[in-house]
Amino acid sequence: MVSKLQNNDARTYLDPSAGKGDIIEYLRDTYRTDKIDAIEIDETLQATLRGKGINVIDSDFLQFAGADKYDVLILNPPFINGHEHLLKAIEIMYCGEIVCLLNAETLKNPNSHMRTMLTRKLARLNADIEYIQGAFLDAERKTPVEIALVYIRIENQVENDLFVGADGQATDTQEKITTDNEIQTQNNIKNMVDDFNRVVKIGTETLVNYYKNYNHISKYIRLSTEENNYRDDETLTQIMQTTLNTFLRDVRKSYWTEVLKLDDVKKRLTAEKQDAFYYQIEKQSYMDFTEHNIRAFIINLINGYEQTLTDAVVKLFDDFTRNYAWDDKNEFEKNIHYFNGWKTNKAFFVNQKVIIPWYKFIGWSGQWEVSWNDEKKLHDIDLVMSYFDTSNNYYSITNALKDAFAEGRNRKVLSTYFEISAYKKGTIHLTFRDEDIRRRFNITACKGKGWLPQDYGHKPFEQLPYEEQEIVKSFEDKKTYNEKIGDCTFRIKTPCRKLLN
Repeated sequence: MVSKLQNNDARTYLDPSAGKGDIIEYLRDTYRTDKIDAIEIDETLQATLRGKGINVIDSDFLQFAGADKYDVLILNPPFINGHEHLLKAIEIMYCGEIVCLLNAETLKNPNSHMRTMLTRKLARLNADIEYIQGAFLDAERKTPVEIALVYIRIENQVENDLFVGADGQATDTQEKITTDNEIQTQNNIKNMVDDFNRVVKIGTETLVNYYKNYNHISKYIRLSTEENNYRDDETLTQIMQTTLNTFLRDVRKSYWTEVLKLDDVKKRLTAEKQDAFYYQIEKQSYMDFTEHNIRAFIINLINGYEQTLTDAVVKLFDDFTRNYAWDDKNEFEKNIHYFNGWKTNKAFFVNQKVIIPWYKFIGWSGQWEVSWNDEKKLHDIDLVMSYFDTSNNYYSITNALKDAFAEGRNRKVLSTYFEISAYKKGTIHLTFRDEDIRRRFNITACKGKGWLPQDYGHKPFEQLPYEEQEIVKSFEDKKTYNEKIGDCTFRIKTPCRKLLN
């Protein structure tokens, strides 16, 4: 598994089914690194891992919702639901490598919609799959089953568009906190920075005083960071400096994450854009949390807002029309309608009803539920639809389903933008409630694809060249086109400007 890894500069690792830590210990010995996190569901094994100085960050990988981004995910999940673990790994990996062991039958005999979804994802990702006979004949838990060793490299071009103009390297803070009163939580840059400086000041003073009195109190009080993290030859000063640097990096990262949680920011970023944010923060935790840097981030968000919206629309369009091809019955073909596009005959738009897969429908209690993976996916659907709506608030698909499930209903559930029906076979049917929103969603996506002229919807039908008139008649009728002149794109709500005041 380790020999499959190609990135010699990988810095962070996660073993989501860590067991008693054999893979992690091998990684430690091979790469001489302690930046390896573990997830393990068994409490006894969690204690074993902690006893080995391994950082256990969660208990159930399938419910893991952490924002941290890893360079490497290395999995040896339970064979019974290994496909779910690998799907989750693909879902959370932004840019890096995944290595996973599966029962070969999972891929050779994809007898469920989730396994079929996995095989198609692996094909799209050009995964390297090696089948191995007898891999566990001499293992602690012996089994003769054939193994599939799966390697995936996911590469996202990380352009630092959100942080252009930020200063970069943090410097020692010179600002002085003049009050001990609690600062009220507000969506305001200055207050957030003041609170950050206050935490840094208190934390720095606490750590310095701790190490000044180390020889007197270390026998009675120990920092959790001191265990198994320092070399025997390090001086007390070196240990203090390492601890302070780690503390400052973690506080900066935490406060940058709080910026993303601000309603004015979060509600306008899709999961993909949030992943890019977290990835950059993980790699740039040295970037100082200052008013200048935060304002640079928000200005970049505003300046790139319309392109961000368009990218999100095109991605969701692709999901509705191609990426959710989840079964062999090609049920997703019902999602689309073909038309004669601009300079192509392969154009199509989204129908009034779309069918998408979902991961988990019955929870441990026997009740219907919405999984974390589905919440992310459904959040992005609502978010994109809100781009075409004048309202700032909407009743989401997730909340509508949760409320309906609590009442024992799963059909004809109403959210703001959709009528929803969920089925045990693993599909959700979404029917658009607003035809105007669906129309503008399709126009924006098809323009982004180059299937409609960029000035579509801006000139009366009679003034269009013949070729464009034919496109209009194929995409929609002449009457609808003329009635909607100038109304074919976003209802843009300017993001975050009040935060700059």
